[in-house]
Amino acid sequence: MVKVLAVLYRGGKAAKEEPRLLGTVENELGLRPFLENTGHTFVVTDDKEGPNSEFRKQVKDADILITTPFHPAYVTREVLDEAKNLKLSVTAGVGSDHVDLQAAIDKKITVAEVSGSNVVSHVVMTILILTRNFVPAHEQIESGGWEVAPIARAAFDLEGKVVGTIGAGRIGQR
Repeated sequence: MVKVLAVLYRGGKAAKEEPRLLGTVENELGLRPFLENTGHTFVVTDDKEGPNSEFRKQVKDADILITTPFHPAYVTREVLDEAKNLKLSVTAGVGSDHVDLQAAIDKKITVAEVSGSNVVSHVVMTILILTRNFVPAHEQIESGGWEVAPIARAAFDLEGKVVGTIGAGRIGQR
């Protein structure tokens, strides 16, 4: 049997109310019943900072590490040197820049991503935030003001325009 270590983020009340927030400590990627019913050990933590963190203690004998791009555990060469059993490092999302890829290659550890996630939604949201001048409007409201004219003057409508994105990665090329 294997030991799976998941470094996730704390979701608090929102995660308890919404089980679809899988990347939280509370909802554990929905994996605990399956892993434990099949005899595996499953450790979940959000404590990832420093040499005395739960992550550093548990990774020493973990076979599989799961982390997220929003709350990544930094998998350095030093961490990989300590992780004597590690065979697989999975990012539950897009991006592996928190993993020392050369060190993983040297140690024959597979680094994988569970992608196809919400990158496109994020791009569309960012386009809308920028074109509609959302950030300055939000900052104005937060400070107690609301002057529509300066916000509207700097905003743009997308109606009648062609909008495109350029992506160099796997998702951006689709």
